[in-house]
Amino acid sequence: MHNLIDKIIDVTGGQGGNSHLIIGENKTALIDCGMAYCASELINNIKEKLKDNRKLDYIFLSHSHYDHAGAIPYLRSTWPEVKVLASEHAYNIFNRSNALKLIKELGNMAGKYYGYNKQIDYDDNLLKVDQIIYDGQKVDLGNIIVSILETPGHTKCSLSFVVQNLVFFASETTGCLAKSGKINTSFINSYKDSINSFKKCENAKAKYVISQHNDFLIEIAKHDYWQKCLETTIESKEFILKLYRDGFNEEEIYEEYKNTYFDEELKLLQPDIAFEINNKAMIRTIINENTLF
Repeated sequence: MHNLIDKIIDVTGGQGGNSHLIIGENKTALIDCGMAYCASELINNIKEKLKDNRKLDYIFLSHSHYDHAGAIPYLRSTWPEVKVLASEHAYNIFNRSNALKLIKELGNMAGKYYGYNKQIDYDDNLLKVDQIIYDGQKVDLGNIIVSILETPGHTKCSLSFVVQNLVFFASETTGCLAKSGKINTSFINSYKDSINSFKKCENAKAKYVISQHNDFLIEIAKHDYWQKCLETTIESKEFILKLYRDGFNEEEIYEEYKNTYFDEELKLLQPDIAFEINNKAMIRTIINENTLF
């Protein structure tokens, strides 16, 4: 276990999105790359950890959002041969000009939120997926195997990654674990898919988990992690539906939700605009999924 953990290194370049470098015997891989504004620091951190002139071979994307994929163009400029691996839906998103425009806009807004005053800019053609990966696929880094799990719910393109069947990199579908131990619900696209994804995650039988937007490893069984993810998601659904049934409209529900859940700890993990976009979409999803029949 200790030998594997030594090969998984937090190389996050700044606030708002975490990145972990995995150093295999033959290949190296980055799981997510954070925002564009902190790309320079991220690249410096990676270079410090890569020895013997090794290069970055892969970037695994948990999904296509700007706070997980924004630094890709800068990483390509440093390591031109790097391959971005993501889901088919993410591949399609990066072929949409309106999506690329939004990613850049949100990246600039987030940079300002975190105190970065320069305007970010890059060639949109560099923000692309090179290889589509699928559920059950395995990527061999040399004595380290990364297994792919499709875990939709946060987005249609959400993926989780299991390293050596031991360390689980959870997609944002399962939420974001804060240092206090609180799990912040983070599904957007589908409540039903999220519940199914929790079951798939639990069935992977990994011992440890690294949650989105943090850098610490926890023991799954000790913290009853998947059960807490499920409970938090159900709580959010019930909170929203109660207000809806009481006659609140979507904007009013969002304000109540924000006042209840957007606390100081979460503000450190997520800019206001991202919280608003994500949770307004979640509220709409919950209402639609529960009023279809």
